[in-house]
Amino acid sequence: MIAALAALVALQKLDTAADAARKRLAELPGAEAAIDAALAEAAAALDGVKARLADNQQARRALEKDVAAVDTRLARFDDHKAAVKTNQEYTALLHEIATAKQEKDAIEDRILVLMEEADALAAELKADERVLAERRERGTADKAALAAERRALDREFVRLADQRTGEARALDAALLARYEQLLKVRRGLAVAALNGDTCAACHVRLRPHIAQVVRRNDEIVPCESCQRLLYYVDPAPGS
Repeated sequence: MIAALAALVALQKLDTAADAARKRLAELPGAEAAIDAALAEAAAALDGVKARLADNQQARRALEKDVAAVDTRLARFDDHKAAVKTNQEYTALLHEIATAKQEKDAIEDRILVLMEEADALAAELKADERVLAERRERGTADKAALAAERRALDREFVRLADQRTGEARALDAALLARYEQLLKVRRGLAVAALNGDTCAACHVRLRPHIAQVVRRNDEIVPCESCQRLLYYVDPAPGS
């Protein structure tokens, strides 16, 4: 393979690697945002349970006040028994007492329901607290890993840029400019391998005599379809 073609192949590999690193770097903020979103979701779920538990406690306190009010009425009714003079008045008083007791039973039933709900909410609260703690721990570790990956990618960019400068020196200005233009218009792929008689990039079959020239790797040959610069690699034995 002539030196210029070897430099083009090496340059393409470096640019492909740099493009992959650049894309990964662009993904990192989204990955960090996803970690923050997972934490916010867990915190919101926990806050929601806390709010429901607080509402439950407030409702129980209100009902307990209602029970106390009914007990006060029942105590008054007991006090009035001694003052009752007729059977009619006594019957009416017993009716009032029975009604108050029914009211108290209904309120206490609602309190029991709320207590059962409170037990379930307390269990849910503990579970959500564990989830939030786990997500915080995992989020811290994941963010540290992403930060380490970012530093590694930054170092890789420097390494690739240094190597690219060295490879670019092997090309004359016109060929380098041609490569750069192809890189821009062909979405980051200016140099492609010949796969049989077909361009590996655009998958168009070359004319046999053009394919034969490419196989020699002794001149710069563009694909007749996509204009990418072609090179040939001998297939591995058995392939």
